[in-house]
Amino acid sequence: MSKINSLSIRESVFEHIRKEILNQNLEPGEKLIESELAAELGVSRTPIREALHKLELEGLVAIFPRRHCQVVGVTHESIKEIHLIRSQLEPLAARYAVNNLSNEDLKYLESLVDKSVKASELRNVEELVKVNDEFHQTITKASNLQRIIKILENMHDYVVSFRYSFMAREELAERSINEHRAILHALMERDKEKVEELAYKHLKGISEYEDVIYEDMKRSIHNHD
Repeated sequence: MSKINSLSIRESVFEHIRKEILNQNLEPGEKLIESELAAELGVSRTPIREALHKLELEGLVAIFPRRHCQVVGVTHESIKEIHLIRSQLEPLAARYAVNNLSNEDLKYLESLVDKSVKASELRNVEELVKVNDEFHQTITKASNLQRIIKILENMHDYVVSFRYSFMAREELAERSINEHRAILHALMERDKEKVEELAYKHLKGISEYEDVIYEDMKRSIHNHD
């Protein structure tokens, strides 16, 4: 891990360790020693301790007082809960986005769908995940529902880690692109009910593959060993 140079050391330390866990660079069961993390990141032990306590509240680590801290990582339950939250909040945000998306915004969304088709043809999973992510975020941000945006942003790093598993499967990537195109057409028609319905179906479809995502994550950990 590279050393952190930032004005907001506390937040940077928290975000850094969180991403390392979600990217599985820090694996479930791995012990985290405050002094070692502080040395690696070039900070004092105080922001490390605060970050670990915040991560425990999020369920990503378990702290055993006066002993050590251990990585819990992404559990099957957390995958299910995140998909449940997304399936309720994102369709609502999409409904509210209908009146706020300009014609230029809709053209941008169309360009993202086109890019995702090209990325899929080239089997460029990295680009596919990036474009897919931008499609969802553009719509959510256009809702102007700040609290919902904040909740979804808080889960963003989880969602990105799940998307790799999903987009790596050609048939699922194709299905996702087709569903994005249908959502886009409903947005262009300014049909709130249809947008919300299609967004809900899209996210429920993703949730059907929770077991696949979890198995992929476990396989990735074993491959690191």
